[in-house]
Amino acid sequence: MSHIPGMVTATDMKRLTERWGRIANRLPNNDLKYGIELVQLLEKRKGPELRYFDDPLEAAIMFTTIDILRSRKRERGAFDP
Repeated sequence: MSHIPGMVTATDMKRLTERWGRIANRLPNNDLKYGIELVQLLEKRKGPELRYFDDPLEAAIMFTTIDILRSRKRERGAFDP
């Protein structure tokens, strides 16, 4: 896939995920597991939905927030794949 100016690519997200992973591993113990969990959520996002973003950080925030909200909904018993 060629890089279209202004479009986030899987490579952009990989770089951001790697950076977040390095940072997560340096967080205090009480935040470490949450930092790692955010990185794991973000590692799953590599699909065509990236084309809607021109900023990898914006995509990361949107995707992790969506995944957190889905998780909360599942915990309340309302399944949403």
